[in-house]
Amino acid sequence: MSSVLLLVGLISLAVGALSGFLLLIAVDHPDRLRSLGIVDPVRVRQVHLDWIIMGTVMAVTALGVPQMTTLTAALVLIGGVVNPATFIPMAFSRTVATTKTFQIVSFASFTALSLGLVLAVVDMIAGRGALPL
Repeated sequence: MSSVLLLVGLISLAVGALSGFLLLIAVDHPDRLRSLGIVDPVRVRQVHLDWIIMGTVMAVTALGVPQMTTLTAALVLIGGVVNPATFIPMAFSRTVATTKTFQIVSFASFTALSLGLVLAVVDMIAGRGALPL
């Protein structure tokens, strides 16, 4: 499962890098984004950065704890994918973050990532890491 986490982390890094072009448009020509329905160009920067951050988190976790449990990898994967994705609807709506569904998804995603990273530490201490402690 850590190989899947590594692959998704690398894909997230690539998507984050490519989204830099959209960020360039958001900074230099925000009116072009508005014509696509984006009402909050700041969210473009947030999703760009979060894709890169979460991609790095997933890749480092996969490489650092290659024998992690499936549960650990799944939690990090869910949080690492959903966290940046939550910025996308916020780019198109200034009120979506106030909906109960969005709040539940966002909370569940942060919880999954946090728990998964804590479990990665436990897995590392248990000897499932790349380097023995």
